[in-house]
Amino acid sequence: MKGSGDIIDAFAFARDMKPELRARLHAGLSEVSIPAGADILHPGDAVNGVYLVRSGAIRVYYIGPEGREGTLYWIEPGESCILALNSLFTEIPYPAWAAAEENGAEIITVSGPVFRALFAQEPAVQRFLFEQLSGRVFSLLQTLESAMRLPQEERLVLLLLALADGDGVVHLSQDKLARHLGTIREVVSRLLRNLANQGMIALAPRKVTILDRDCLETMVGDNG
Repeated sequence: MKGSGDIIDAFAFARDMKPELRARLHAGLSEVSIPAGADILHPGDAVNGVYLVRSGAIRVYYIGPEGREGTLYWIEPGESCILALNSLFTEIPYPAWAAAEENGAEIITVSGPVFRALFAQEPAVQRFLFEQLSGRVFSLLQTLESAMRLPQEERLVLLLLALADGDGVVHLSQDKLARHLGTIREVVSRLLRNLANQGMIALAPRKVTILDRDCLETMVGDNG
């Protein structure tokens, strides 16, 4: 495990903590590497700690009645899972699945008793929790709104724009894209072919390259 100072300094809230409380935080943490695709939490799990993503990403998702997956949100470096935080403080079982993304993830876990004690005493910890909560609630409402209101094609375009790297490439298979949207591969394949035929994207195995970002952004308009 790396030095606790190096780990905690990666999280802004820890840098703002009082020195004596930061020492308590150091004493209550551990680090684990999660391989790509491995589940971290399942529905019904008891949550006994706070999960902080140091590198990589965690995908939080659900499985619908027909067995199709849908992405709720991603947890990026410097963030935590609000569903796990809620389960920790309310002692309600975890309600979804959480799994490491394509490149795996490094997670720092702070024990539940330590985090609850620090939350009661440290304003920086309180701010961190409420910032995580408010930001994630907003993104979840956007996800719910788009699922209820937008056509599948616009939801797919929004996903491509969100996941594209600096070169405009989305490194995901069509099956994975379908799982994120809660639909089937055949639907995503048809929609991608339509966008490719219009010259907006290029398709390759496990890769989608955005060729005309302006056109895609125009398609989704104010929903982006």
